[in-house]
Amino acid sequence: MTIPQQKTPLKKYIWLLIILNGLDGILTYLGLTRGIVTEGNPLLASFAPFTILGIKLFLSLCLFGLLFTTFAGIRKNVWRYTFIGANAIYIMILGLHLYWLPILFI
Repeated sequence: MTIPQQKTPLKKYIWLLIILNGLDGILTYLGLTRGIVTEGNPLLASFAPFTILGIKLFLSLCLFGLLFTTFAGIRKNVWRYTFIGANAIYIMILGLHLYWLPILFI
């Protein structure tokens, strides 16, 4: 008799990435429009703040679409670790946002 695998599907990791990516887009937009920060991503640095926000929100929408596909039900470790890694990177980026965020309210 085998024990069923108790790994969680990817949905919670995708949801977290959607939220973190959206927050990053909104906070980056606020920081760029107020002149507090500069865009650190060289691929996005040449775009206007509103364009960066649009790209981020579009990517979040694309990730949201993944929730309704069979991909979200995959139980392979490689995808789970990929999403955990992406979420960890976004958490660090949001940590950087928390550094300058109080400047908005001064």
